[in-house]
Amino acid sequence: MNNEIYHAIIVDESLKDKSVLNRLKIIGTKKGDWTLYKIEVSHKNLEGTIKLIHSSLGNNEWYFHFYNIDGSKLLIVYKDKTYFTNSDKDNWKDAIRHGIDLNIPKEQLDFVPNNFIDEEF
Repeated sequence: MNNEIYHAIIVDESLKDKSVLNRLKIIGTKKGDWTLYKIEVSHKNLEGTIKLIHSSLGNNEWYFHFYNIDGSKLLIVYKDKTYFTNSDKDNWKDAIRHGIDLNIPKEQLDFVPNNFIDEEF
């Protein structure tokens, strides 16, 4: 049994159906140019949570990502594709290229935070 915990950052403005937030375990909120929600999910519920959020994304110009405590597992989820990687930036080239192809600005494709230590809220 895998008891691993994942966190993700969800941008409020990326959601076409904001009621999805009521079904997530929100453990932090940060307001700035965008409203960001940090959520927590167990490995057991990861696939269902990804599907839930994925179905609520507004368009192709948004993504979200899940990461575990040490960044050894990083899941980058676009509307049309998911990348399984880790916190090593050298492994992100395909995911970044795909995001750029979806018209996401390169500076937004930093996948930060990607471990619990780098979280700011």
